[in-house]
Amino acid sequence: MTSDVRQLEQSSITPESGVLVYSANFLHAMRDSGYRTSAFAIAELVDNAIQAEASRIVVDVVDTGDREFPVEVMVIDDGIGLDHQALSSALAFGGTTRFGSRSSLGRYGMGLPNGSITVARRVEVYTWSRNQILRTHLDLDEFIEGRQEVLPVVECGKRPPFIPKTKRGTAVRLTRCDRLEYRRASTIAQRLVEEFGRIYRRFLGAGIEMEINGTRVARFDPLFLDSHQQEGGVQFGDTLYYQLSDGGLTGQMEVRFSELPVERWHDLPAPEKRRLGISNGPVMSIVRSGREIDRGWWFMGSKRRENYDDWWRCEVSFEPALDELFGITHTKQGITPRSDLLATLVPDLEPIARALNKRVRQRFEQVKLARSLSPVERQAARAEPALPRLPRRPHAQAPEVQALIDDLPSAPSDCRLPYRVVVAELPTTAAFEVVRRGEQLILLVNARHPLYRDLCGPLTTSESETDQKVGKQIMLTILAAARAEASGSQSGSAELHRFRHTWGDVLATFFNA
Repeated sequence: MTSDVRQLEQSSITPESGVLVYSANFLHAMRDSGYRTSAFAIAELVDNAIQAEASRIVVDVVDTGDREFPVEVMVIDDGIGLDHQALSSALAFGGTTRFGSRSSLGRYGMGLPNGSITVARRVEVYTWSRNQILRTHLDLDEFIEGRQEVLPVVECGKRPPFIPKTKRGTAVRLTRCDRLEYRRASTIAQRLVEEFGRIYRRFLGAGIEMEINGTRVARFDPLFLDSHQQEGGVQFGDTLYYQLSDGGLTGQMEVRFSELPVERWHDLPAPEKRRLGISNGPVMSIVRSGREIDRGWWFMGSKRRENYDDWWRCEVSFEPALDELFGITHTKQGITPRSDLLATLVPDLEPIARALNKRVRQRFEQVKLARSLSPVERQAARAEPALPRLPRRPHAQAPEVQALIDDLPSAPSDCRLPYRVVVAELPTTAAFEVVRRGEQLILLVNARHPLYRDLCGPLTTSESETDQKVGKQIMLTILAAARAEASGSQSGSAELHRFRHTWGDVLATFFNA
């Protein structure tokens, strides 16, 4: 039997007529509000700091040495703080002057007391401006044992040693923590750094500083579109904008998608993929008023999630005016979309999700193909010493083709091989393009041209060794034509380019006839 249950039984209350709330029972019930993680509970305190216009937020998680309550948590900010009246109701459920407001993160005045008692049996609040220090607290055991029936009065006292000497601010201290996920301060701090970097990415990007146990929290964009972090994602399509009305209120909603770089990241070690949130990571991020509140899989209709869906992301962001459409509760840590919201988004998002899944499949096939093409590159490299040296001169390309070349990742092995064969959807009608990059000749085979689509591709990727051999010989034939064009004179390059494009168009016409 848990200590909570034992104490609740010991403090049994005889029902009285007219009593609306029994404090001890109510506090026990609120402890089970269902925060998914300690990070979401502590995030309620960070939300308050942001609403108080803090520019710097510090979270300290410390080991106490106590076996029963081994960890304490403190959140300190440099926001505008609270006056005497505001502090006297700060720990009351619903005690806010912004009740029902949809202008920022909170609405109900539940976050501070609820998030605190979810993980701790005692919460202390200190606030200061100039030299005045005000403090109050909420102690769960004082209510359970009958020593307290109402919140204690606000006191004015000296500055505790853990409060920084700033002109203003607020500190929330959680003691006797009995419901944290972990018992080691270092583990909790590490998880908070990871979670808060993602949850508050927009606020961190806007300039708010956040530090946890001396570690600066860096923003992390799960779509990998933020130029601040490791380059990776590419936005897919345009951002979708919606203006929705509900219950007399109107709010904005935005949806955007991104693709992750299959070609560069597919071979990453499994631990690194997990660190980046690729393997089995939530595809969709739900952002309310700039703060992530949920991750998962919604609005995809009948499409079920597959492994290929690890390689794209979606973000839905909305204003608090649409809370009811998303089914937001006071804990701000999950959504339950209403049927009319599903009716709006599913017809738009499901086709995009299916298209992205198909694109990921194709890119993995191209990765597989690239591996199968390496024998072509190696055999051509073995023949290179017997051939005349190619002249060193730039090979002019259309801007769109050059952009594709610039995006090609270079591997160390590329530098040692004189040839590279790449299959891609080219922005031209040519069967292939010829590119020089340093000493290397790059053959770009057009995946959309019948030469590859109907002939080389099926042979090269076949399970039959005979088909693979024939496919390799055809690819070597195309590579030989590309080399011959690259070895031509500068004056004749334009004519060779025209010949290749004309030949490719005629070939496509023959194949498609």
